[in-house]
Amino acid sequence: MKAATHVFAGLAVALAAYGLDLNDTSVASNRTHGPERPLAHLTPSVGWMNDPNGLFYDNETSTYHTYYQYKPNDTAPGVPLYWGHASSEDLITWDHHGVALEPKDEQSGAFSGSIVVDYNNTSGFFDDSILPGQRIVALYTEHSNISESQFAAYSLNGGYSFEYYEQNPVLDINSTQFRDPKVFWHEETERWIMVLALSQQYKLQIYSSKNLTSWEFQSNFSHHGLLGYQYECPGLAKVPIVHESPSNVTLHGLNSTTNATAQTNATSVDHKWVMILSINPGALTGGSFNQYFIGDFDGKTFTAQDSATRALDHGKDFYAFQTYSDVPNNDVLGIAWASNWDYGVNVPAVDYRSSMSLVRNLTLRPYNPNPETTEFTLYSEPLVNYTHLHTNQSIHKTSLLLDSEETVSYSLGKDPQGLLEFSLEWKVNATAVTSRHDFADLSLYFRGAEDDDEYLRLGYELNAAAFFLDRGNTEVDFVSENPFFNNKVTQNIETYKIAEDGLPILKVRGIIDRNLIELFFNDGSSTSTNLFFFSEENYIGAVDISSGVDDVYTILDFKVKQMSLK
Repeated sequence: MKAATHVFAGLAVALAAYGLDLNDTSVASNRTHGPERPLAHLTPSVGWMNDPNGLFYDNETSTYHTYYQYKPNDTAPGVPLYWGHASSEDLITWDHHGVALEPKDEQSGAFSGSIVVDYNNTSGFFDDSILPGQRIVALYTEHSNISESQFAAYSLNGGYSFEYYEQNPVLDINSTQFRDPKVFWHEETERWIMVLALSQQYKLQIYSSKNLTSWEFQSNFSHHGLLGYQYECPGLAKVPIVHESPSNVTLHGLNSTTNATAQTNATSVDHKWVMILSINPGALTGGSFNQYFIGDFDGKTFTAQDSATRALDHGKDFYAFQTYSDVPNNDVLGIAWASNWDYGVNVPAVDYRSSMSLVRNLTLRPYNPNPETTEFTLYSEPLVNYTHLHTNQSIHKTSLLLDSEETVSYSLGKDPQGLLEFSLEWKVNATAVTSRHDFADLSLYFRGAEDDDEYLRLGYELNAAAFFLDRGNTEVDFVSENPFFNNKVTQNIETYKIAEDGLPILKVRGIIDRNLIELFFNDGSSTSTNLFFFSEENYIGAVDISSGVDDVYTILDFKVKQMSLK
């Protein structure tokens, strides 16, 4: 590919200015960080990063591979656009391997796609010298201003470099808005399945193939959920059902609204299919958004179980979620771009811009959104490998009854690094509220160590029955000047469980990593992911707990760990 070689040559010159070698397969590691770079989240070594692509697990080397949309010589997107590549054995520390896939010329982009492991060499790309578990095939969108078509590439060295299929494209319908193929092996029909977006017709198209290079149209999944401006970055996954009901679930019988639990108990079904869909712009809170649908898939058609669309994450900064292929135990692990197209190109940056979320494990479980309904929802659990994290300071408090006259304060130790984990379980006594006019809040203030006037405020308000996050208390100009960067985010959460005295208990777990906070409510029945920005090196060093009312809130269990990389 002469044109692509030309692009690579120009890029190599540009990267030399950063002291990077384009062909170095271990360009950098996130074990060395600048002062504002998150410690436990994947960021590019340099340049621009957005949607995750080509996620897979190499069972031969026990390594996770993550590719992503990448512009290494700029901190804003544009053509030419590449696939960057990083790998990890623990999903916390990442090694960077530079550019993995390139576009055909400088006016094109290697847009989003996926990677599969072709164990049985259905493509014919491999010989016996390549281990079955390292027969890596990428399917992705080749974008230009006149077309979007699907290309194939394959790797002979475990995904560190690629050869381009000589007869590309493998799928072309003469469209400029046809992209983001998610490919997986469907055991029941013994065929490869591709789901991709016919973006501006609001269609997710499903194709099948025996060999990854010849594709047959099967069906459309169209005009579902929030439409926004366009569909993007679809995914279809077989998600396991956790049969044991969480502690916040009351089992309802066959007259339940959706009979989720009844269906689980009455049949041998141990999974459902989940269609994941991104829209941008058009989210109800502005910009980018991930939604999902629960249903069934027969190898040709996805059928949603109901007409509801559900939010995959309720925060502002969680987009283009994709799942890893070939994960042990058939777990459904995935990752998202932790930003929003409303302001992602404008957030503070020096030599890089953007990060990914933590990898999450998805399961379907029954839950009660209200007292009369049991439904399935996606539970998300962050994968945090503590073997590579050192706990510098920890706090554990129980049985704290809060009143409006006293603030409880805790120092998080000396030399904070900006990486914290906390969990909070609290009980609510609504009868103690004397007036609906009161702002009946439980508030946590995570304050900067160098300047405590910069802080995150988060908590719960009884009359709204909702959790809130205020990320606007900072001296960083971007936060106050960019009108799309909403300072306040709120989220309804259901009761976690009922205490022995009959009062409701709620729960949240949070992970804060320098400029990113991920919240997991009630063991992950809902989540909220949001960026925030403090002044340079003003890492969180203390937490205050307060309430605007007396005797309403009891802290049953509160844990905080201030951590760093080993």
